[in-house]
Amino acid sequence: MSKSKKKYIPTLTELVRRDFESMMADERLDTEEGVQELILIQSVEGHAHQGAGAFHKRRFTDMTTHEAVRLMGWPVEDCRIARQGLIDEVVEWIQAYIDGNPRDRLVDGAGHPLMRVPWLVEITVDPLSVLRGIYMGGWRDDEAVRARAEEAYDIAIGGGRCYVVDTRVMRSLGEDADKLAHEPHDDERMQLYRDKKMIVPTEEITISDVDDGPFEYYYIRYRVGPGHSDDASIVGAGLLYDRDVALGAWIADAVDTLEKFSGKFHDQDDEIAEMVGDNIPEARIPEEELMLYVALCSIALGKEERVPDSSTRHLIAIDEKTNRSLLRSHIDFVEGVRGPAQPMSHGKTNTHDFYAYLVRQLGELQRRQPKAIKPTAEKPELITATSELINDNYIVVSPTITAEEARLHFVESTVEVLVVCGTDGRPRGIIRPRDVLSSR
Repeated sequence: MSKSKKKYIPTLTELVRRDFESMMADERLDTEEGVQELILIQSVEGHAHQGAGAFHKRRFTDMTTHEAVRLMGWPVEDCRIARQGLIDEVVEWIQAYIDGNPRDRLVDGAGHPLMRVPWLVEITVDPLSVLRGIYMGGWRDDEAVRARAEEAYDIAIGGGRCYVVDTRVMRSLGEDADKLAHEPHDDERMQLYRDKKMIVPTEEITISDVDDGPFEYYYIRYRVGPGHSDDASIVGAGLLYDRDVALGAWIADAVDTLEKFSGKFHDQDDEIAEMVGDNIPEARIPEEELMLYVALCSIALGKEERVPDSSTRHLIAIDEKTNRSLLRSHIDFVEGVRGPAQPMSHGKTNTHDFYAYLVRQLGELQRRQPKAIKPTAEKPELITATSELINDNYIVVSPTITAEEARLHFVESTVEVLVVCGTDGRPRGIIRPRDVLSSR
């Protein structure tokens, strides 16, 4: 009787390449060729950690994006520079406003769309509104801001940030990348990491130290919690303000994704938000509005499986059935355009259900009386800005409402927003005063 053949076990390099090639074959991102590769390669890291995709339940918890790039045979530093370039174009767009040359389109100096999302060149924006969204979106990920929102609304969000870590010390302390990312680490533990020099000051580190040495740029979680929904950060900004603020929030989120593997080891979304706040005070929002926004972005306890938190990749992935990305769907919704329902959270929910949930969540948060929380001293003081923040003065209307009926709502009452819902209770869009009053 012949012996059975030994089962072949693919190498890590083969798994990485299979996973990446599978995503390239199966997915189409709403961005330019080249940028798609730069975004998808980061998903290989996530798949390796989770044992998903081509890894088939084999988990590699220390996998990093730069290691995935190396195993693909790509020049690591060139990839870092290319991703950093997309961030730098956002900074340059902000700087143009500061210098007195605001752009009413989301394009770089050469006319290329930011993040290379092609339809951005087709729309005109209010640059100040976009800057407000970048400001909100950047600060909502900040640990101190989240902590204040937790206290103000008595909710659990959780949070952490990325640090340069000496992996030799990490292992000597019995830690690994998975534990750092998912287990809570209090102030005492964080101080231990600093005292033992597991956490290394970024100014002492070069790119080659990370790509070729014992250092890694790892996420360390301070407190466990359900986290934030990046989808809610976009749609919520649109509900509270307008489309252009929603676009700014998305840009901040994209920066937060790209910075994980870039030319710098800093929280660049925080730095960009601070840049906006320091130089464009009219883009700031009051503390109570920031707290409401941060709370609205949070995933409520018990809703973790139902509230989507789409990655940058999933936000700009084009759905085969609708030929639209989630980002485009979110932007259309806050503009009052009803689009087809698209699956979210791997089919656990869809856009219509999510929008209905977020409108209900906003109403619930606005009925609360949040505690007054004083901003921390190290953050820029939040000042009052002109805002179109939704308060309790909104009503639900039928999709059959006419423009004249909508106009009368605004003229004859104090209502500020009409939320258009179908008979199933799902939101179809939003009508604001400017949509029907400006035409008369």
